[in-house]
Amino acid sequence: MNWLKLITFGASKDPELAPHSYLIYLLLWTFFVGFFVLFIFPAIGNTLGFFIIAVMILLFVGAVWYFHISETFAD
Repeated sequence: MNWLKLITFGASKDPELAPHSYLIYLLLWTFFVGFFVLFIFPAIGNTLGFFIIAVMILLFVGAVWYFHISETFAD
C-alpha cells in the first residue's frame, strides 16, 4: 500500500482507500487535540484552555459536516 497516496484527496474518492484516508485524518486530529490537552492546556489556564477546546470541537464538527456535504470521502 502506498502510504503517501493515503493523504491525498484522490484517496478520499477511491472506495477502497477512503476508509484508510479518513482513519488517518482522525488519527492526526486525535494527535493534535491530545498534544494540546496534555502539554499546552496545563500551562495556559482553565478559561482560555476550555475556550480553545470548545473551538476545536466546533472545528471538528464543522469539518465532518463539510466532508459530508461536499462528499469528500467515498462511501
